[in-house]
Amino acid sequence: SPDADTQAAAQRWCALVTPVMKSVFTHQAFHGGSDCLQVFGGHGYVREWGIEQIVRDARVAMIYEGTNEIQAIDLLVRKVLADGGSGMNTLLDSLQADLPKDAKASTPAGARIQTLRAITAQIVKAAPQDAALAYRVADDYLRAVALVLMDWAWLRIEAGVEDSTPNADKRWKAPAQALRSWVLPEFQMRSFIIVQQCTAAA
Repeated sequence: SPDADTQAAAQRWCALVTPVMKSVFTHQAFHGGSDCLQVFGGHGYVREWGIEQIVRDARVAMIYEGTNEIQAIDLLVRKVLADGGSGMNTLLDSLQADLPKDAKASTPAGARIQTLRAITAQIVKAAPQDAALAYRVADDYLRAVALVLMDWAWLRIEAGVEDSTPNADKRWKAPAQALRSWVLPEFQMRSFIIVQQCTAAA
């Protein structure tokens, strides 16, 4: 784009979201493969079924092009703390503005965005008193950001699903409900860990 503001927004999006996507997708690929291997029991370790190869391939994806731990540190230390959380807050503003009309601040999605904004501010404030704080909470912070992004993405998907959408219940609505029941509650745990660490560092 020739527009400077558009360029800056795109750069900010890529800088903040790239380490999240790399870590979340490779983490899920490995743990999903590991669960599949578990279904086979001890026989999952032998080559006949091929699942052991999938697990090994998925595991190395968590390492190369920057280990997932480095991606988490990159997000929090080099991207978020570097500008005092300004870029992350701008990203959260855009997510908030992009929520469907019935999913603003008074809903769980809006509340999670506000919580992430608050814990970002807590880390920014507490980090100067404890040089190791950001490194201790980097994984939890990346996961919290990922959950907010997944929530936002599924709300956008649901807004586009109509009654006439083929197989809408099984293909879109059921996974969205599973996300809310089994995945998004993790956000509370990650937030609690971060707050506890910030409180201890203050």
